[in-house]
This record gives sequence, C-alpha cells and structure tokens, in this order.
Amino acid sequence: MPRPKAYERDAVVIAARDLFWERGYEACSISDLEQRTGLNRSSLYQEFGSKHQLLEQTLDCYADQIIAPLLGELSAPGSGLERIASLFMRLAHLFRSRTRTAKSGCLLVNSIAELASSDDRVRAAGVAYRDRLRSGFATALENACQLGEIDAESAQARGDLLAAALMGVWLSVRIDPGDASRLCETIAAQVESWRRS
Repeated sequence: MPRPKAYERDAVVIAARDLFWERGYEACSISDLEQRTGLNRSSLYQEFGSKHQLLEQTLDCYADQIIAPLLGELSAPGSGLERIASLFMRLAHLFRSRTRTAKSGCLLVNSIAELASSDDRVRAAGVAYRDRLRSGFATALENACQLGEIDAESAQARGDLLAAALMGVWLSVRIDPGDASRLCETIAAQVESWRRS
C-alpha cells in the first residue's frame, strides 16, 4: 500500500504560484521551490513532472482563483459601463493601497512577457487569458448596448481595446504603481465617457 502524501497538492501549487509571481519563472530555482513549498526535489518531480509543468499548474490556479473573480462582475446580469469602470477603479485603489503586492503585476502577463516568444504552452495560456478578457469585456459591453448606454457597432472594438489596456496596466504597475493607478482612473473615466447622452 502506498504511503499517504504528507502535503496538500493545492497548497503546493499556491506556494509555487506565489513564488513564480514574485520572481518570475527563470529566476526560480528548484531549490527555491523546495524551500517555498516544503517538498523536496524528488517529490516535486514525482508530483508535477517538471518545473515547467508546475508553472502550467500555477497559471491555471491563478486564472481560476485570481482572474475569474476579478472578471466575474463583468458577466453579471445588468452589468454595463459602470461595472467596467468599477473594475479599473478597484485596481487603481489596489495599486495605491498595496504597492508592494501591486509591483508583482499579473502572473499571466509576467509569464507571457518572459516566456511566450519561445514557449508554446505559455503562449497558449496567454491567448486564453487575452480571450477571457475580451469575452468578459464583450459581455459587459453587450449589456451596455442593451441598456442603451453605447451603440452596438463600437462594442467589439472597445472590448478588444479594454483587454489590451488591462494587459498593459499589469505591465505598468511593475514599473510604477502610482502611475498605473492614475492610468486605471483615466481608463475608468474614458469608459464612463462612452455613455450616450
């Protein structure tokens, strides 16, 4: 009978996720992962196969636990321009109030910037993330159309613009959280300005 595991797999994934988020993939050694997760090298390889496969698990975890809740309000019934503006205002507040955390940016965007040009799996995760953003904004903008807040012709282009803006904000916050906060406020104001009179 196999010996029971002395660890929670999800806790290991979260610990690794946070380490990759803080430092980046290449800057994390297996020794760093051993120290952060509490597992030895052989247990890490046995459970996850490779450092890269562990990264893939952490990206999925991040998308489910961090990104999904952030975007959840956009797809709620009745959401529209106010919900989009609210998302950017919440980020502005987060960037100002939790500067140290904010400087870590977004694990998915960081991984895309670091690895996507040479890593098909990370590129695919990046495409899925971009599409998830576009879909979330598109849903909120479709609701805005139904509420009479904007014209339908502009919804698709605006959704793509907002997805690109959010990905850019995640890079900007790593440079200067205060500036990224102001950028989020500007985006929120622009979104509100789209409202039909």
